[in-house]
Amino acid sequence: MAEKKYKKRILFVGMPDMALVCLQKLASKGINIVGVVPPSKDEPTNKSMVDVAQDLGFDIIDYNNSLNDKGFLQRVKNLNADLGVVASFNKKLPKELLQLTKDGFINLHPSKLPDYRGANPYSHVIINGEEKSAITLHYMDENFDTGDIISQYNFNLDLNETMGTLFYRTNQMCASMLYEALDYYETNEFPRRPQPAGGNHIKADALSFERKNTFIDWKKSAEEIERFIRALNPFIGALTMYNGTILRVNSAYVIQKKHNFAPGTIVDTKNSLKIACGQDILELDSIQYGAYFVSTGRDFVERINPKKGEILYSE
Repeated sequence: MAEKKYKKRILFVGMPDMALVCLQKLASKGINIVGVVPPSKDEPTNKSMVDVAQDLGFDIIDYNNSLNDKGFLQRVKNLNADLGVVASFNKKLPKELLQLTKDGFINLHPSKLPDYRGANPYSHVIINGEEKSAITLHYMDENFDTGDIISQYNFNLDLNETMGTLFYRTNQMCASMLYEALDYYETNEFPRRPQPAGGNHIKADALSFERKNTFIDWKKSAEEIERFIRALNPFIGALTMYNGTILRVNSAYVIQKKHNFAPGTIVDTKNSLKIACGQDILELDSIQYGAYFVSTGRDFVERINPKKGEILYSE
């Protein structure tokens, strides 16, 4: 760990991957981190967060189930921290915790707030066909992603952006933004501006198999479905069903061609798997068939021998 060059006392809260990228950046720059709050002990990412933080020489301020635990809150209070920083966390910070640092808490969010508040802005900006996105540093209040904005950085989305590439890029950007902010904070107060009031902002709800919102809707256009596939690759997976088995689509190509087939129909199996959409056709490039194998569309055709006219179902 680099020598601590800064005096302001920082409490760090977060969970991988963003938190690990940010924590290592701050450590290398000598930010005075006086404690690290990892995910709760029942979270699968707890160990990796704790191991990295301890390797960097930081004290772990952990908790069992609740951030309202009196013992945990007392340990945070004893740190006498100037500021709390949050880099990806899946629990709402209670008011009592937010009041235990001199200047409150700030949070990194990978979208241009107030749009795309929520758990998964990465996927939704791609699904919606946005050409640009942003990262935001903001003060925290008792609600998710609603506090005063400190700074924002805008950037262009790549034409073939996936959830994975966007996740990686924004993690690096957030680490740099956070360090620059804490460097500024050492001798200055943060600027702040309230977020616009009202509820007419784009939401970024979680996507998961359990919520049944990761299945491909073949009634949509091939262009929309191709974006949906990229938006869930690789962490979640866009799903459909073939012969009672889940088919996960990792990548696909749009073929602009009119047809009269019902959405989801296999229209061609020559050298690949081509599926009718509400508009145009989608050629499946990389797919996973149940737990059996991952293959190209061509390999899938050779192994499984699907027939023209068969249907892929949404669920």
